[in-house]
Amino acid sequence: MTTVVVVIIVVLLLVAALRLWSTANRMDRLHVRTDAAWAALEGALARRIVATRAVAAAGGLEHEQADELRRLADTADTADRQHRADAENDLARALSTMPAVTTPELAGELADAAERVVLARRFYNDAVRDTRALRAEWFTRMFGLAGRTALPDYFEIAESPSVPPPVRRTAARVVLLDESNRILLLSGTDPAVGSRWWITPGGGVEAGEDLPHAAVRELAEETGLQLRSEELVGPIWRRTARFVFTGIDYEQTEFYFAARPPRDMMRPNGIAPVTDAVNGATADGVDPRAAPVSNERHTELERRTLTGHRWWEVQELSVSEEAVYPVELAQRVDEIRAALGSRLAPASPPDVH
Repeated sequence: MTTVVVVIIVVLLLVAALRLWSTANRMDRLHVRTDAAWAALEGALARRIVATRAVAAAGGLEHEQADELRRLADTADTADRQHRADAENDLARALSTMPAVTTPELAGELADAAERVVLARRFYNDAVRDTRALRAEWFTRMFGLAGRTALPDYFEIAESPSVPPPVRRTAARVVLLDESNRILLLSGTDPAVGSRWWITPGGGVEAGEDLPHAAVRELAEETGLQLRSEELVGPIWRRTARFVFTGIDYEQTEFYFAARPPRDMMRPNGIAPVTDAVNGATADGVDPRAAPVSNERHTELERRTLTGHRWWEVQELSVSEEAVYPVELAQRVDEIRAALGSRLAPASPPDVH
């Protein structure tokens, strides 16, 4: 009996240690991501200040208006982090009420700078949200995994009232898991801002289409892999995301289905086949073991924004510093396996980030 108790205690300690390491590693990555997003936001704000000073110096404004713009730009440029949002709001209000810039080059530069501020702020606030969510978990707080690092704050500045409301849509996605627990992810980029991320196959639901049919249609379009809707399990998760993509502001509700790869692409051992490769991964980070995923049915937009694919090992995914959505995908693989094993979906899919 004593031996059994000791074994149980050792196992529990090992599980706790593994979770401790995984959470601490994820916390560190989120802090790095938040710091990088803040640096990018500071760069965007600095660019808007430079554009504002150029407009004030161009001579197309009344003397008082030009002086006010210069004063507000100087205030925003020298404000500390605590007062930066207020200073930037004052500058934004002044820019929104001044006459239209008549010089096309300056007008374009100011508009582009303002758009980059909006995008950078949203990327930063997304990073802050994910960091604060992890730090709020009881496990993180119990072990003090955040250390002495200050809790990041959201950067709230008013956006131009001319910004249209977000495009709201519903999307269906497929978490494709092979028998060796590798997950198929697509690498994407927004050419407008140069950002990069990894996502599961999927996309918007068309009018009159149900979620399972949308999921298998999008999977076929983006990967060439054919499944039937009855082969899906789900939805197993739901995710609500607000993001800007190719200049369009989206508010998207995503439903995730679990599935195994099509049988005709599986080896007898149940593992997706691989292609020969030399010297490891390719330059764009695509796994050389990639299964035969096709981009022949990609739309023009997908050809510009989907840059590759990779079958990710769970361990690789859990330590990767690249942006992956859902954020906690690696930590929820057991839920995918359980759903595929039981062929049962939750009555109400839980939310993921």
